[in-house]
Amino acid sequence: MKKTTLATLAGLLGYSIFGFSFLFSKIALELTTPFVLLSVRFLTAFLVMNLLVLTGRMRLSLRGKPVRMLLLLGLVQPVVYFICENYGIALTSTSFSGIMLGIIPIAGLVLGRLLLKEPCSVLQVVCALLSIVGVALTSVGGEVRFSLLGTVLLAGAAVSAALFNVISRGTAAYFTAFERTYVMFALGSGVFTVLALAENRRDLAALRAPLSEPWFWAAVLYLSVVSSVCAFLLINFSVNYISVAKASLFSNFTTVISVLAGIFIMKDSFSPIQLAGIVIITLSVFGVSFRREEAETPSP
Repeated sequence: MKKTTLATLAGLLGYSIFGFSFLFSKIALELTTPFVLLSVRFLTAFLVMNLLVLTGRMRLSLRGKPVRMLLLLGLVQPVVYFICENYGIALTSTSFSGIMLGIIPIAGLVLGRLLLKEPCSVLQVVCALLSIVGVALTSVGGEVRFSLLGTVLLAGAAVSAALFNVISRGTAAYFTAFERTYVMFALGSGVFTVLALAENRRDLAALRAPLSEPWFWAAVLYLSVVSSVCAFLLINFSVNYISVAKASLFSNFTTVISVLAGIFIMKDSFSPIQLAGIVIITLSVFGVSFRREEAETPSP
């Protein structure tokens, strides 16, 4: 199988995994606050990464490499992205936040062109615009609540998600997908733990409170092991061989999976307009998924 095809499948699988994360986050957030959840999630994910290193299953070699770029990668994703996303969603309606996060493909297309000089095809532009329409359609039916600060934060989340793909692809020649993911989780676990302590006024009891709940751990295990370790490894691998524009477009496939999860698992309502949105997103994603890549980035 060609590396570009394998990378495409890895990217699609990674963002599909993200689609279920909203469901598990909702379960966990009924028992704790966002920063406590993020702290436990990334501490657990970082522990798993270290176990992989200690058992010899994965190698970690950062010495003599441009680690500063990885620190920037970790700052952009998960730190800035999750802060902007959580508070942006809290300040706006679900439908509006879905539409705002739907601009990630456009941001990725622009940043990939400006920062990495990646070629941009008419098909990519059309598919990126169509995917935004698809996200808007899947988000209809709910209350539309606007907030200027919420809009700015959601725009920040969209840009940081696109920058994540740009920086990850730009550092692929120096670092493996595992090394990039390891540093991301190291920074995320540290920052979110500090923020969780600040949020709860350094009350360790507040951080320990949800740890006795079985449902909390069920959600955390999915969010940390599957939605963090597995998904980010897949996505960091995929950007080695596919363009930022293409990788960013896959992010809207998360919307398709999250809507379908809500329908089949949570028994959410569903309308023909939402079905049309899902079809449009799916067609736009697959429209650029199996076309020939103009250039490949060699694997480190």
